[in-house]
Amino acid sequence: MTLKRNVLIFHLGALGDFVITWPLALTLARIYPQSRVFYVTHGQKGALAERILRVESMDVEGGWYRLFSEEPDPPAPAGKALAGAHTLVSFLPDANGRLAANCRQANPEASLLNLSTSMPDAFGGHVTEYLNEQLAAWPAAQTAASQILRSVNERGLLAIPNSSGPVVIHPGSGAARKNWPPEKFAQLCEQLRKDGRDVRVILGEVELEQWPRQVVAQFESSSQVVKPRNLLELHDHISAAKAFVGNDSGPTHLAGILGIPTVAIFGPTSNLTRWKPLGPRVRIVSGELDKLTVNSVLDAVA
Repeated sequence: MTLKRNVLIFHLGALGDFVITWPLALTLARIYPQSRVFYVTHGQKGALAERILRVESMDVEGGWYRLFSEEPDPPAPAGKALAGAHTLVSFLPDANGRLAANCRQANPEASLLNLSTSMPDAFGGHVTEYLNEQLAAWPAAQTAASQILRSVNERGLLAIPNSSGPVVIHPGSGAARKNWPPEKFAQLCEQLRKDGRDVRVILGEVELEQWPRQVVAQFESSSQVVKPRNLLELHDHISAAKAFVGNDSGPTHLAGILGIPTVAIFGPTSNLTRWKPLGPRVRIVSGELDKLTVNSVLDAVA
């Protein structure tokens, strides 16, 4: 009989959605201290969770997709990890129930919990509250999750922000409709530098691929521009910051949960009540993005 020591968390969403699940991973590590908690996710996200949460990870490209097929047969080490699991938590859509059926076939003894961050319109709370409601049938986990969430919001995951670090700015996101205009971010950078602040601008693949060259050049003319090659490099830049400014995006959620003083800019298409970043030092500037002034963001940074 295989010893059941593993907890597997399946997640394939974007970075911001991924960060929202971290309190649950910490919860599972607390209530199962003798178990190994794994994220089954994209390689970069798994590496980030390993560094920050001290959990383990397995790359979803390692044959896990076979759990959605009619003849599931995930190769080792995926199959071995699944067989050795006592708890499976899935954030993956499973409309036809095939993933659940295949997991039960591969390991009928494991408990399987399907969770979702897609909230019904009638739900009026934060996404973490919605996740906690879904733990109602698991009282020990629900209680522990509430305690850890409170700790994250009071202290963050990084003990002390770098008081001598730069103001780190990420002017993009995965959706243009969420973005404060790049020219206003550039003006913010210029003003911060005039005020004697060290400013570092993070540009990711989306910005470098979609933004006109002159927009990128505007940032390069006034600030140090960094282009992280992966999520670990992104974490290096954010964790070294004195403060962070960004749109409703994955890096902003990461900065918030780490405990970095974070200014999050939310437009009318972003649901602030549901998606405010976790963390103890998050300040929101919200409104019609074209109408939000540089001074209003400067005030929040100050």
